Amino acid sequence: MGRRNIYLAGFMGTGKSTVGRELARVMGRKFVDLDLELEFHLGMPIPRIFEEHGEAWFREQERELALEMAQTANRVVATGGGTLMNPEVFTSFQSTGLLVCLYTRREDLIQRLERSDRRPLLRGGDVPAKVDRILAERTAVFDRIKIRIDTTELTPMETARKIADLLNTRQRILDRLQEQYIDLS
Repeated sequence: MGRRNIYLAGFMGTGKSTVGRELARVMGRKFVDLDLELEFHLGMPIPRIFEEHGEAWFREQERELALEMAQTANRVVATGGGTLMNPEVFTSFQSTGLLVCLYTRREDLIQRLERSDRRPLLRGGDVPAKVDRILAERTAVFDRIKIRIDTTELTPMETARKIADLLNTRQRILDRLQEQYIDLS
């Protein structure tokens, strides 16, 4: 894994930020929450950004910040739920780090999301129907991520340890393969 970033992706409410903080601590890396960074850079919360500037403007600001983040190293980055819908960002993250997709059983996801008012895409109306619509739009992108962790029955710490163990195992396998296939001719 080296110093490459670890990007946590997935639908809103799957635990990217909470798990990301734990994973960064476990792995001794800096944690970055893209949504919080965006709020800091723009000086207002995301719901207000949506209200005042609209989703298209928000997505452009998100894209710019995500591409800046791809130029860093040794971080655990929690992406926004829609960040990877931008193909340029997906490709950039894929080439500069390791993507990990967190997901949660639909019923649990809806319960989590119905308790929050910070999700501008879910405001006003039938939350389950909105979740289903947005999930349908994003599933193909999330399915392209090879490492997927179901967070439904796991605590954030259990999820973080599972990811760290997986990454350590992956690195040991890569190290062994590299040792076996060195051509000195």
